[in-house]
Amino acid sequence: MSPIAAEHSARSGVSAEAERESWRRVADDLGLPFLDRIDPDPPDTASEPPPPAAFSRAEALFLGIGGGALLVVAPPPDRRELIARFLVDHPALRRRLAVATPREIRRALIERWGDPLTRRAVGAILDRDPELSAASRPHPRQLLAATAMLALWALALSGAVPPLLAFWTASFLTIGLFRLLVADLVPPRPPAPIDEEELPRYAVLVPVYREARVVGDLVAALARLDYPRDRLEVRLIVEADDLDTRHAAIEAVGGDPAFDVVVVPPSRPRTKPKALDFALATIDAELVTVYDAEDRPEPDQLRRAAAVFAAGPPELAVVQAALEIDHTERARPWLVRQFEIEYAMNFDGLLPWLAARRLFLPLGGTSNHFRRDVLVAIGGWDPHNVTEDADIAVRLARAGWHAGVVASRTREEAPTRSRAWLAQRTRWMKGWIQTWFAHMRRPRRFHRELGWMDAVAFHMVLTGQILSAVSFLPSVVILLLQACGVLPFLLGDQTLGDDVLGLSALGAFATGVIGTFVLAMNVSPRSGRAFRVVDVLSMPLYWCAISLAAYAAIVELVHAPDRWNKTTHGVATRVPVARASPTGRRAKA
Repeated sequence: MSPIAAEHSARSGVSAEAERESWRRVADDLGLPFLDRIDPDPPDTASEPPPPAAFSRAEALFLGIGGGALLVVAPPPDRRELIARFLVDHPALRRRLAVATPREIRRALIERWGDPLTRRAVGAILDRDPELSAASRPHPRQLLAATAMLALWALALSGAVPPLLAFWTASFLTIGLFRLLVADLVPPRPPAPIDEEELPRYAVLVPVYREARVVGDLVAALARLDYPRDRLEVRLIVEADDLDTRHAAIEAVGGDPAFDVVVVPPSRPRTKPKALDFALATIDAELVTVYDAEDRPEPDQLRRAAAVFAAGPPELAVVQAALEIDHTERARPWLVRQFEIEYAMNFDGLLPWLAARRLFLPLGGTSNHFRRDVLVAIGGWDPHNVTEDADIAVRLARAGWHAGVVASRTREEAPTRSRAWLAQRTRWMKGWIQTWFAHMRRPRRFHRELGWMDAVAFHMVLTGQILSAVSFLPSVVILLLQACGVLPFLLGDQTLGDDVLGLSALGAFATGVIGTFVLAMNVSPRSGRAFRVVDVLSMPLYWCAISLAAYAAIVELVHAPDRWNKTTHGVATRVPVARASPTGRRAKA
């Protein structure tokens, strides 16, 4: 057993072998055979899988048919005496019963129903509403509109068409003023905690792919969650052919009954949202959260999220925790520091501001906490969208649900090398473009369902983010060429009105930049790390890199829309975290 697995076994109070021995004793007490390994019936490809409770509780599984049928059970304590009395009255049925661990029954159930669960996951959105799925290619009129928009922007920047320049001036001015508004915000306060007995059942879904090197640390971090173990389901979701991660996850989980590994059969697309949809059909907790392989959530995050739901309005469907980077000082090159500023502006500035006004807010890819019934009602995640977080935020808003924030943090690892950063950001930009195309296929329907205030927020946040990324680098290049005299300065010296318009355009552009600077400095104290002035002032260089990622995303969108650019974790040196006591409560460092 690895040191990580041993630590987790000590914390949870049970190893994998101890778990099996416990259930062997149950089998002996009942006079029934114990099965270490279940060979399930051939996969059922035609029927519908059982309800999520069957997988979640994993109390029974039928094997075989007719005279050779065998019922494998994992009876909870309150049912064992009833089964014992039943077997005394019907001793002949002992040969029809056997005992196995709930973990083994769950594995066999998922293996048996893997095909229909996979089909349901792959078609989660496509089968419900093809227009909302990223699998459906953009309509030709959308591509024409996007091309025309870029062409009009180029004409506007050249100054050849003054009305267009006026339009883009107003757009950049609006974005700058919006960022100045966001900078003036009081952070959210945590609600009153819920009594222990009133805490709902919680499921934690963690897709891990090629993460063998960090899965032990991940399990140790999740074991620190301060939540009643009898109401907690932690599921590490692995791909069937990712054997290294699969074996490492099983070893790290040990015998903790709150933890288990869900194996997803190979299928296309190979994406995180498809794995989430597969696992969603195997849990029946009231609340569901998603973490990434490198995440270190604060131990009381689940309790805080549950309290927000309990205190919030009925239409609250999801709450987002803040994400922050926890590298040590030596592992914080300029690229990571820019990432930190970006995260702080988003999670300590933009999202709380939008949530306070009950406006549409984009979700992060991790640490978002959902009501499970709402997730099921909207079809779960879109397996064909490579930024499933942005897409599901839009679909929730279109269905009339609201998103909020929870005053809790999850510490993450950021890419430290430019190539890794570019691959990750290309995927993000591609997914945001996919989301825009999917939801703008029918603009009238979209704006009607979202409502005008949420629609404005959507365009300010998502549409504005895409347009800013595409236009920023060329804008800087053209302005530099104009400043050097290589190109004429906007409208030249034709009339006073033209000069005013040209200077207004520059002022609007500057307002957008200054607004971002002010926002970054205002959220600096909330992030727990003082930002260097030089890092804030050098943000435009970072935005130029984001423009490059946007262009790479457009290329990928054409020839590899489903490609998931995997981020390698376990590279950076991170700040140590406090250990937890065996009860799951955080101990003093």
